[in-house]
Parts: sequence; structure tokens; C-alpha cells
Amino acid sequence: MAALKLDENFSPYLAEIFIQAGHDTETVLGENLSGEPDEIISEQCLSEKRCLVTLDLDFANIIRFPADDTPGIIVIRPNRPITLEVMRSMSEKLVVALEQNDPTGSLWILEPDKLRMRRPKG
Repeated sequence: MAALKLDENFSPYLAEIFIQAGHDTETVLGENLSGEPDEIISEQCLSEKRCLVTLDLDFANIIRFPADDTPGIIVIRPNRPITLEVMRSMSEKLVVALEQNDPTGSLWILEPDKLRMRRPKG
């Protein structure tokens, strides 16, 4: 099971989906990191060895945030409007993807109908 950190754009309600699936899950909101710069969030994930799960497209920039030496970065790209129900559905899709794949060292882009994975070189 993965160690995850849900970014501030995830309702604490959604953390339960991951916890119930057996993932060690923390949240940016729960750690009072809301509003911190992306670099701080990234450093926190690295120090805690947690894969970041976020809606923030900035984390998809492999130059700024290379995923190769991280526990992974997962960027969720839901349909608009983004509602709690849409996010619940995307979270459930991610749980299924995590059962089949290890995000370590990878950048994942999860969309409603597909999962793209950029795996580490080597």
C-alpha cells in the first residue's frame, strides 16, 4: 500500500476513501500546510516519503518537480465542474490504479477516462 499526502484541494472526507483501502494517508489541510508554496509541499512529501496527490498542474512540470527520486506525484484532472461527487469518483479510480501500479518515481496524470504514467528512466 502507498503512503500518500492529499493536497489542500482534497476534502478531508476523501482521505477516508484511501484510508479504507489501506493506504497510509495524510492531508495538507490536516498538517496545517494549506497555502504553503509548492516547493514546501514537495519537500514535506519527500521528507515523509509520501506520494503527493494533487489537482495542481504545476506538479506535472517534470523540470520543476522531477518525480524520478520521489515516492511519486499524482495529478488528478477531473471533469468540470469539480464537485465532491466528481472528486469521490476520481479518488475511487485512483484507489484501483494504486492496486495495480506502484507510483514510486513516477508522474501519473489521472483523467476520468485514462491514466498516463511517466516512469523513471533506467
